[in-house]
Amino acid sequence: MKKENKGYRSSFSIFSIVIIAVILSQFINTGTCFGLKNPFISPFKPKQYKSMENPLNGITLQAIVSSSNPNKNVAIINDKPYYIGSKIMGKTVVGISSKAVMIQLENGKIVKLLLVRYEGFKK
Repeated sequence: MKKENKGYRSSFSIFSIVIIAVILSQFINTGTCFGLKNPFISPFKPKQYKSMENPLNGITLQAIVSSSNPNKNVAIINDKPYYIGSKIMGKTVVGISSKAVMIQLENGKIVKLLLVRYEGFKK
């Protein structure tokens, strides 16, 4: 004759019901549908611009002359040479590399100007 421990089974079933109830309450409180998301809706909001005016209107990067000393690099912008620290229409040149010129706007933002690549040129 085998004795069965009924107290052990009833406490185990109560414990498992409590665990399931806690897990389900977590899903209900989060307001999600078990983590499923629509893949076609972007989670990012579109950036709102204050004005549609380009802060670099009238500035055209035409050439960059680079040397082994980065402080001696020269950017040709609007047919004039500019160095690091030069002012262009109220904006300041803060960096010149062999591929780009960094310009600081009046509001403190830094913008990178890149050289335009022409189709006929090769590397």
